[in-house]
Amino acid sequence: MMASMSPLTTKHRLQYRLLACYVTLAVLLAPVIALAREDEETQRLEGRLEGYVTQVRLQNNGTSLTWMFIGFLSVLCLATLFKNAKRTHLD
Repeated sequence: MMASMSPLTTKHRLQYRLLACYVTLAVLLAPVIALAREDEETQRLEGRLEGYVTQVRLQNNGTSLTWMFIGFLSVLCLATLFKNAKRTHLD
């Protein structure tokens, strides 16, 4: 019954092992790459702040857009909550 299934060839086994090594390497190196930081010399400065003689700061943004987005999502969720369940796609 199992005779029709051919075992993996040496080439395929090598490919699977190589793929497993690549995936393992990517998983192990992901935190290292994510935590890598730029030096102060190569650190990118924000373009809006370059060219000023004195130290310039950007104003802190408000949270009004966040609250508007939350309100929009709430209305969207409530609208889908009260949708008629007996409606079909033919309406």
